[in-house]
This record gives sequence, structure tokens and C-alpha cells, in this order.
Amino acid sequence: MLSSELKAQIRESFNALKIGMDGFIVRNAQNKMIAEISKTLTGEYENSNKILCVEAPTGTGKTFAYLLSAIPIAKNSKKKLVVSSANVALQEQLLNKDIVETQKYCQVDFKYALVKGRSRYVCIRNLINLAEDNASTDSLFDSALMWDVPPGKHQLEQITEMLQDYSDKKWNGEIDDLITTPDSSIWQKVSCNRFTCSAKSCEFYDDCAFFKARKQITRADVIIANHDLILADLSTGNTVLPDVDESIFIFDEAHHLNAKALSHFSLSTSTEYIKTSIRQTKGVSEQLCKITKQDLIDINIKQIDDYLNDLIQLLKPLEFDEDTHLFEQGEVDNEMKLVSKNLLNAITSIQTKFETLKQSWSDYLKIKVVDKTIAEPLNNASGECEQHLLSITALFSSMLQTDENSQAPYSRWIEKTKLANKKINYIFNSAQTDISKNLDSLIWSKAEGVVLTSATLSSLGSFARLNQQLGLIKNENQYLRLPSPFDHSKVDFIIAKFRSNPTQVYEHTQEVGSQLLKRIDPNTGTLVLFASNKQMQMVADLVDGKLGCDLFVQGEFSKKLILKKHKKLRKQGKGSVIFGLDSFAEGVDLKGDNLTHVIIAKLRFSVPTSPIDKTLAQYLELQNRNPFMEISLPDASLRLIQACGRLIRTETDNGRITIFDNRLVTKFYGKQLLSALPGYNIVIER
Repeated sequence: MLSSELKAQIRESFNALKIGMDGFIVRNAQNKMIAEISKTLTGEYENSNKILCVEAPTGTGKTFAYLLSAIPIAKNSKKKLVVSSANVALQEQLLNKDIVETQKYCQVDFKYALVKGRSRYVCIRNLINLAEDNASTDSLFDSALMWDVPPGKHQLEQITEMLQDYSDKKWNGEIDDLITTPDSSIWQKVSCNRFTCSAKSCEFYDDCAFFKARKQITRADVIIANHDLILADLSTGNTVLPDVDESIFIFDEAHHLNAKALSHFSLSTSTEYIKTSIRQTKGVSEQLCKITKQDLIDINIKQIDDYLNDLIQLLKPLEFDEDTHLFEQGEVDNEMKLVSKNLLNAITSIQTKFETLKQSWSDYLKIKVVDKTIAEPLNNASGECEQHLLSITALFSSMLQTDENSQAPYSRWIEKTKLANKKINYIFNSAQTDISKNLDSLIWSKAEGVVLTSATLSSLGSFARLNQQLGLIKNENQYLRLPSPFDHSKVDFIIAKFRSNPTQVYEHTQEVGSQLLKRIDPNTGTLVLFASNKQMQMVADLVDGKLGCDLFVQGEFSKKLILKKHKKLRKQGKGSVIFGLDSFAEGVDLKGDNLTHVIIAKLRFSVPTSPIDKTLAQYLELQNRNPFMEISLPDASLRLIQACGRLIRTETDNGRITIFDNRLVTKFYGKQLLSALPGYNIVIER
């Protein structure tokens, strides 16, 4: 319950913020958010989970609201507070600005730490071994087993340089702090990996960058993470973050959580990956058996190759749409199932034998002294083999499983790619179309408390779409939609008079180009948002050199550099126009004169293009449900609000929004989309 002491701490923290922060503006919405977070996390609501979904529009001050309320509650209940963001930019803002400011005003002392995934840290043992192995001309270990393609001179120099910088304490062991990012093939061999890590048994444990960071996390009260890391850690055993039941989670930018989760709960392998993994496993097994004086385990490479060839013969006649074959409702053909089952059984047998051999090797090392130039590379190679075999068997097990009729099916598909040697590589994929049960079992049912927040969390004025995606049940949780602190009635939302509609692609594109030339003021800041890269490039060609000011098109420079150049021009009083796609429709903060006109080329309806989306749409249709009404329309509403939200970032901002999509006035769903907007002055050109 929310004790009087806790109330006082939260109230005093907020009062300190009001008094101490320059330019602080008292907002009722922020007060309301603090109150609801406090009540929810302390269990004030009977017969309700400690889960709150809160839509807090730009300008609410949501970051300070959740930090100043949740930190005292977490400290009081002796729980960790895990604050998760959707992207690196927000994570950096939390770490370098918001959490630092919060420490000034929070009435309870707290420590904080940034957590990164294990693979972001170097394994110093792997780095030393690789450097020594490359320097040695008579290594006892067959280093070819560690590489699909032997490293080049440049890569070997990278290894030596990283080791030198780590030894000289010029580098802390995190990939993000390297001036030059190493090739992925190199980093994969030297980064921390749970399959090759020996933890406290490692002689470098006390100097390990990953375990140093882990120690910081155990001492921290507030842990700054991101959605990807949380999902990856919880789905692989919760080895990096504190135990879920000992944690309170804040998911900022929570509208990204579903998409992130869908990618994390998907599986993939390929024909070439299987071939190289089995051969590596055979090579490592032979070395282990030779040293431990055991009989060789049976790894029949020809049998695996034969099964793969049988499978490839079945794949060749399949229809591939843009190099992708999607199985109808995720159901794999019976003939293909039979061959896949043979392949799975053969690899599972190898996996079982190899795990037994790996354990006997571990036992052998406890009683025998083996030169570390042999033992450590073999440990790493055997760990890699275990990881590869597990991923292959997991994929084929998922491909062969039968889905329950009452639930959304898995999406299963095959991609066809051409390798450098012109060989065809087939990639097998299996992914869930509904991850709500995963999230419930990993987080919702276990966590001490959860706050999900974003400026755009609802769709068409409802949390129904969010609940559907994340597996939340309306009656069991708390929900809050806060009003915007800005006066949107002063902003004109103009539905331009257009002869063509977006389904007439060529005509619409031509008209967008001509209309932009008429409507863009070359002396101001304008952001034009497109739903497709193709249309953006075509329109850019149509208006190039005719706008009377600089034009920046997404892809020509990085997003960060485009925004920097744009702001520089505006500071000089010069006009600037940005053409952007989805990534410019959110997370872009152009205040004041930096942006006074947002133009939207067309509504962003999510046409099912990915295999997962297509499978889910097919499933809904078979259930006599309407995927457009359940998915496309709510998602389009959310994207429209996000795009419009680029304009007004502070109380003093002003400008207008123009959309080139007449479906808002000609289609039945237009009124729904318009009514979900935050109170703009709707202007329909006639």
C-alpha cells in the first residue's frame, strides 16, 4: 500500500523538481501520471495487477513522472527498477541527462547503471587466445575449426590492436566504445558468449568487462536497459538482468514492444549453416576424442548432406515470391515434413552424442592438465558447436510442430539467397504471429510491477490493439490516457484537395511533386513524410533544384547528420526541407522555427508484406475477422498521430499539417482517423 512516508518522499521529490529545474512548468497531466503510477505499483487497486498502461503525450514530462514515483517505491519494496527504452537515443538521454537530473531532486538516494547484452563485451580470454594463435606458427590446436573463412591481415591487426588497447586500459572492453567497429566475423569470435563462458572458473574473471558490468548492476537500484536486451535476456534464462520477480519494469516507447518481441521469438537456419556446423562439430569431436583417447563419435556427414539434398530437391519447384516461399497458414508440406524429420533426427542424434563428449571433456580437464593453447580454443569451439546444433534443432522442431486450431499459427517460410560462389542457400524460418503468451509468462505474470508508457499507446482512442498485441487483459490492469498540454486547436490540419488518391500510384506521385512546389515556403523548415521509399525518391527527382532551398532526403546522410544540417540552416535563417520515412515520423524533435510545416504524403496502412503479417492476416480471414479493421486501421491511426506529433513540441510551437490523402474524406474510416487526432482545426479543401 502507499504509505504516508512513501507519499511524502514522492511529493517532496516532485516539489524539489518544481523548485530546482529551470523552466519547469506545472502540468496537471504529470501530477496525474505520478499519482496513478504510485497507486498501481503499491497495489492500491484491489483485484488488479500492478500493471499500468499510460499514454502521455509530448510535453507531459513522463520521464520524470515515472522516475520520481517509481524509484522511491522500488527502494521501499527492496526491488530493482528496470527502465527500458526502444532505441539507443532515448537510452542515452536517460543515462546522460534524465537520470542525472533525477538524482538531484529525488528524496531517496539511489545508484544507477547501464546494462548491455553479453555480446556487447569482449571476452578477454578469447581475445588473448586468438591473438596468440595468430602469432604462433606451431599452434597445437587446428584453428581452421574456428573459422568459416580464414581471417585476413586487416582482421588480424584488429585483434592485436584491441588486445593492446585493453591491456593499456585505453579500452574498457565494450564494442560501443571502440573508435572503429571490428568486422562482425571477428567480434563474434572474441565477444562474450554464454556457450563458451566459464564464468568464475575463468582465470580472467576478475578482469572481465562483462562481469565487471554485472557487479555494477547488482549494486544498482535503477538499471537502464532497452527492449531488445530485456527480451533477449528473459528468453534465454534471465542471466544478465535481476530476477523478474525482484524487479519493477518501466517500458518507455512501449508501442515498439510487440515488434521487438516478434523478432526475438523467431528461429532461423540455412542449408549452408547446417553443412558448416556439422563439419565443424565433426572436426572438434575428432580432436576431443584424440586427446581423451575415446572412440570417435559417429557423425555421418554424407547422411546429413543427402538429407539436405533431398530437401533442396523439394524446394526447387516451389514458387518464390521475391525469393520468399510462405507456407499457407504455416503448414509445411507432408513430403517436406518427412525429409525434415529425418534431418532433425540425425542432427539430434549428433547433438546428444556431442553433449556427452563435451561433458566427458569437461570431466577430463578436472583430472588432467592440458596445455591451455589446446584446451581453451577447444572449449570455445565446442561451445560454438553446441550453440549451432541447438539453433538448428530448435528451428526444425518448430517447423514440424502442429499448431493448435484455437490459436494463431506460426508463420513458416523459406528464403532463397545466392552466395558469393553463386551457390543457392535456402534459409528456413519459423516465427510466432502472436507473442502475447510469451510476454505473460516471462514478464506480466512475474514482475513486481510494470508501467508501459508512450506518447502514442492507444489506437483510435482505445487500448484494444495494445492489449491484443501484448496479451494484456483490460479488466486486470490499469489504463490512463492523459490530455496533451498543448493547444492543438491553433494548428490547421489541412486535407488537401487532390484529384488522385494514393492507390493511383503514378498520378498521385506526380501530383505530390507539383503540390509540394506550391505549398512549401522556401524560407521555413518543412518535414515531408512518405510511406514508401520509392515514392520519396521519385518525388525528390521531380522537385530537385526547384524548391528554392536545401533538400535533405533520407538515405543521403545519416538521420543525425540530416537533422544537424537542417538545424544549422534554420539558425542562419535559411529554409530547409527534409524528406523522410517512418524513422522521421517519430523520435524527431524539431522545436520552434526548426519546423513549422509537416506534410504527409499519404496514410501509412500496413499492407501485409512480411511473412508474419501475411500469415496473421490469412488466419484472421479464416476466422471471419477483418484484418483491415483489427490491424491496418488501428496501426494507421497510431502512425498518423505520431507523424503529426513532429510539429508541436513545446507550448510556443506553431505551424500547420497538410496531408495529401483524400481517403480521409472519401472513405468510411476517415471520420474515425480524424476523431482520434488531438483536437486540430480540421480544414477540408474543396
